[in-house]
Amino acid sequence: MPQEAAQAPQVETPKRVAGLASIAVHGLVTVPRTAEVLGTAGSAVWLLVENTVVVVSTSDATRLPNGIEIAATAADAPFEAVAHGTKVEIGWGRVMLPDLAVHVARWWDPRPALPAMTVAQLETAIVGLPVTVPEVDAARLGTALRLCSPTALLAAAKPLIGKGTGLTPETDDYLAGALASTRLLSEALGHRPGTAMLDSTARPIAKLADARTTTFSAALLQHALRGQVAAPAGALLRSFAGRGEIAAAHEDLSKVGHSSGPALAAGMVLGAQSIIQFTSDTDRR
Repeated sequence: MPQEAAQAPQVETPKRVAGLASIAVHGLVTVPRTAEVLGTAGSAVWLLVENTVVVVSTSDATRLPNGIEIAATAADAPFEAVAHGTKVEIGWGRVMLPDLAVHVARWWDPRPALPAMTVAQLETAIVGLPVTVPEVDAARLGTALRLCSPTALLAAAKPLIGKGTGLTPETDDYLAGALASTRLLSEALGHRPGTAMLDSTARPIAKLADARTTTFSAALLQHALRGQVAAPAGALLRSFAGRGEIAAAHEDLSKVGHSSGPALAAGMVLGAQSIIQFTSDTDRR
């Protein structure tokens, strides 16, 4: 009787899951490369891709401008096999995590589209919204934004970036909110000085962030400079322009993280307030 052939060892196939990705990371997840796991949590995995960060998160986590949201919740424990320092393959619209193959099926734009609006409409919209948070001294930043001064903005941003603890220090979140708000509202209002200020300071601020804060927070600041924000932040900005209920949008953003949401929201109000003050000062001259 012929001897039976030895059976080949079975290779476990990773679970396949669909992903919804930000178009801000399109170039990072479509070209094949190796990434490294910077950290994990029940609802997210942070990947170092080149010199920036891509986040793979569950559908019940905050949708980030540099993220891929998968069709699973934290209760499904999709990332339990992923460890810090693990090398993973990324490319062709896929992220190959241990035991999990994420395939991007759809894309979303983290840069909220705002309709043309007037300064008067913006001023009415933000009445009563908090413009400060306890741990952030925003006086210099507010003055710089009101003057639309690139030099003053860099001087104000430097002591804020990286001040504090956590993946995204509260001061970084506040600055990110102010920058994104200034970028997007300036475009909607035709406020050219604000746009020009950010165009001229984007690279220096990104360089400061790379040197002074966490890799993850630096990535989010760079997205903010381009007007790319987390989904609840985008909803608040749209509500500034009359697209959505402003109190509900502000409350939703304020629930994000321990301090990130309130700081982002207050920074966005500061950006809006600064444009209003610039216009008022100009009209008085």
